[in-house]
Amino acid sequence: MVTVSVVLSLVLIVTVQRLTKTLLLSMISGFGLFVAMNSVLRGALVELFLAAVRDRSFLTLIPAIFFIYFLGEIMDVSKDARRMTESFQKLFQGSMGAVVFIPSAIGLMPMPAGAMFTAPMVDRMGEGMSNLDKLLTNYWFRHCLEFFWPVYPAMYLLAGLTSTKIGSVSLKLSPLFFVSFLAGWVYLNGLKLPKFNKLSRSEWKQLWPLILVLSVGFMILLFKMEGWLALLLVSLSYAFLRTNHVSEAVKRTLRRLDVVPIVLLVFMFKHAMMDFGLGERVSLELTSLGLSTKFVAILLPLLSGMSTGITHASLGISYPVVVGMGGERLGLLVYVFSVLGVLLSPVHLCLILTLNYFKVDLSRAVLKMLPLIGVTAFAAYLFYS
Repeated sequence: MVTVSVVLSLVLIVTVQRLTKTLLLSMISGFGLFVAMNSVLRGALVELFLAAVRDRSFLTLIPAIFFIYFLGEIMDVSKDARRMTESFQKLFQGSMGAVVFIPSAIGLMPMPAGAMFTAPMVDRMGEGMSNLDKLLTNYWFRHCLEFFWPVYPAMYLLAGLTSTKIGSVSLKLSPLFFVSFLAGWVYLNGLKLPKFNKLSRSEWKQLWPLILVLSVGFMILLFKMEGWLALLLVSLSYAFLRTNHVSEAVKRTLRRLDVVPIVLLVFMFKHAMMDFGLGERVSLELTSLGLSTKFVAILLPLLSGMSTGITHASLGISYPVVVGMGGERLGLLVYVFSVLGVLLSPVHLCLILTLNYFKVDLSRAVLKMLPLIGVTAFAAYLFYS
């Protein structure tokens, strides 16, 4: 069964990464097992490689990753990041508010590898936090906006599939956003409320790099610009302002591009699932087991999201199956569990890149995240089933 091969490959990725602390080796192991268990893929490795390197998303993601790393490095080398961090920490009186604000703000504006974009800032602001807590804070608050904010492609797909206006879909999903956000705040910070301080004019000026960071999202949203191009323009602008630090920032950035082979494997996994019809076979296998419609509306998008790492792919695979079982009204439930599956996916680029950045085990990150996933899943079942 394809379903068994998907589950076993995901388990192997987690296990090998836990044992070896090497993300690339774990991805190779999981992908190798997946190929070995599906005969249709065994002679198709070259085809999968070519499909991945020709994938426009892959070709634009690599420069986007480079410019994300470059921005982080030049902010660090120029000390702008340190000064901005100091001002944010004073603004929020050193509370959790500073660490939550950055990924939440960037989450309003989807961009490629967005969690990686905010990771260096969260890393600097989260003094005293463990790398695991930094990773989860950055990752969760970056993505919980995906539950309702109407700029994500999967939400437009859901609106189209259900013949519902995007505003109505967003409004119906908004209670779940508040649940997930508050659950994250309480889980990571307790019941403490954010505190604020007044800043002097010079301290406000130290926050100017945030304007460049946010401008990436505005260019993507308002001007429909490609993510890599928006990052290129912002990177060039920053480099022009900090010319003395460009050389060192480029050297540091090049040393961090060991993540590219991991991204390549993720895209090969994606094409194996989608180009060879394996996603559809998973859905057929689950429906043939005689499971209830609600159970399939939960399990199928969860599994599809974990195996593809792409929300709209999971939704596209899952919702037609649920509709075929008479579950037309379960569209919101399918959407939410598609998002949750992607959040848990070892082939989700945001998770892969930030695991690599914070040097955290995949299994530890997933286990730490499970209570938040559980609360959100329970609320979604109550709201949308």
